[in-house]
Amino acid sequence: MLLEKLRLKAIEKNVATIDTQLDAEKVFFLVRDMPYGRASSREPETIIQEWRGTCSGKHYLLKSIFAELGYSSRLIACTTHIKIEPGEAWEKLELLLTKSNRYFVDVHNYLILDSPEGKMIVDATWPISSKSISWIVVNESFVFGRNQKIAANPIMTWEVPEDVSYQKFKNNILTNNFTKEELVFRERFIKLLIEKTNTN
Repeated sequence: MLLEKLRLKAIEKNVATIDTQLDAEKVFFLVRDMPYGRASSREPETIIQEWRGTCSGKHYLLKSIFAELGYSSRLIACTTHIKIEPGEAWEKLELLLTKSNRYFVDVHNYLILDSPEGKMIVDATWPISSKSISWIVVNESFVFGRNQKIAANPIMTWEVPEDVSYQKFKNNILTNNFTKEELVFRERFIKLLIEKTNTN
């Protein structure tokens, strides 16, 4: 079971003890605080083993673990433009912004969880260690029935079907909605984010 794999890996990483009980809140915090970064695949087992993920991998994992805990959820994908104002970027990012009209495109993933207190938005993208970056949205609490902030400004939104490859669905949205040039800048942007959030 993924829940047990997560518990054992969290103990190995010294972010849990053998007595830690994994409920929905604790699972959220563990996944949220995994470093932001691309694992070698976005399969839930790989995210746990490599202990890192971006918005896609983290939410594919959370969806599966919430199901093990008895909670259903829907995976959501949305297009977004990430706009960063002058003075809010570090040197390498500022150089990239000057070439990309000061924004980057993406397809963001998050969940809508059917909690005991009602449906709620769950977004575990950014670890608490990312708070120092002003335009990054970090959700510091998890309360059943209380929407979290989406770590993006959605433009178009889709509920990802259960019977498709989540990653292929996301990749199709990327290629159908953005130019090749925008996607090149997106890749460079994500690499800078990974570099920055793992050196804070």
